[in-house]
Amino acid sequence: MNSLSSKQQLLHLLQIQPLELHQEFSAMAKTPEAEIGVLAEPVADIQAAVEAVEPAVPVYSVPDPELTFSKDVLVALSEYQPDLQWRLNPACTEPMLQNGLLVTPSIELLQSAQQKKLLWLCLQQES
Repeated sequence: MNSLSSKQQLLHLLQIQPLELHQEFSAMAKTPEAEIGVLAEPVADIQAAVEAVEPAVPVYSVPDPELTFSKDVLVALSEYQPDLQWRLNPACTEPMLQNGLLVTPSIELLQSAQQKKLLWLCLQQES
């Protein structure tokens, strides 16, 4: 008991206030880690804010000409739009035209029926 009072006296002498937990943190201390979802949200918000301030430079890659689907698209481009060049951008969500460049999502995503329709509509706009 004497050590407790000496600690309190030392804190008083050094003018140190004991820390108090905010209600949010004290509630988290009583909650199992699996139920805590509050910490993940601010990280995502910060990441989104950083991306908004510093836009990422698109990373384009050349489609693999050995893949069957790539061959089909390249043949269609050479017949219908010979001036267009084709690049893949994994961050892209749908096909789009940018200054004589056809930019599409990855081959895997582009093979879906909806993406094929969007690709065809995109190519028809250019002609």
